[in-house]
Amino acid sequence: MYSAKETAEITRLSTATLRYYEKEKLLPQIARNNQKYRQYTDEDIEWIKMIQCMRMANIPIHSIREYVSLLIQGSQTLEQRYVMVQNHMKDIKNQMTNLQNAFILTQKKLSFYEKLLADSSYKNISYSEEWKLFNHGKN
Repeated sequence: MYSAKETAEITRLSTATLRYYEKEKLLPQIARNNQKYRQYTDEDIEWIKMIQCMRMANIPIHSIREYVSLLIQGSQTLEQRYVMVQNHMKDIKNQMTNLQNAFILTQKKLSFYEKLLADSSYKNISYSEEWKLFNHGKN
């Protein structure tokens, strides 16, 4: 069993976030000791890691709550959970494509700035001149 502080350290979340996850019903009921302090199990920590993974994938809290609710209900919700995960997979692929495009653009911009910094003739370039240079592929 782990205290809230220990669980926060293990998961790299704040104790406030752990309480929030519990309040939002993203976790199963967390056990309490005689002093009413939360006591997390290894299984609770695995749940928290699953939630962290889902949050990193930008899955909204309400969707995580729905998924957890279905998961707790057991095998009769297997098909619903399958469809949810399938849809989240599509969303993640779209996010990856968007991030890849952003990465490529950022690389181009970085290379463009390196060229500008290396060429003193661009020392006093205006933002509109810079914009035109970058957008017309003269970088």
